[in-house]
Amino acid sequence: MTLTSTKSWKHYMLLCRTLERNDISFRRSDRGLNVRCSISGQGRELVFLFVIDPEKMLVSLYSPVLDIDRGKKPGDIALQICMINNSLSNGSFCIDRDCSSIYFKMTTSFYETNLSGEIFEYMLSQAADTVEEYHQAISKAAER
Repeated sequence: MTLTSTKSWKHYMLLCRTLERNDISFRRSDRGLNVRCSISGQGRELVFLFVIDPEKMLVSLYSPVLDIDRGKKPGDIALQICMINNSLSNGSFCIDRDCSSIYFKMTTSFYETNLSGEIFEYMLSQAADTVEEYHQAISKAAER
């Protein structure tokens, strides 16, 4: 096992322990170094996917926000997402035209550092708050 993959595995296990410690149920994929979890939001379930990338030495958190109509031009929704992203200090909303979806993404590096469990708690909390705060505005823009 290389130093990079050992460090990635260490952070992956730390993530799993952090979710367990916070009583958050999750499904893990040891082979893919990813963890899927969900928490209750305001009237809906918020789904999150943590992915550890050993090559780039990154931890990324993804949260689906909305499915969009493939045939619709992305103008209004793209403008709304750009305006929202401009106001965010951490993370961003993304449009995936191939999958017809909008998702939130937050990434942190573990290059030349060791992450603590608190960073995973922060990422999850920040992503949940951001998705909750902007879900309605993104949904309205997608309806136009």
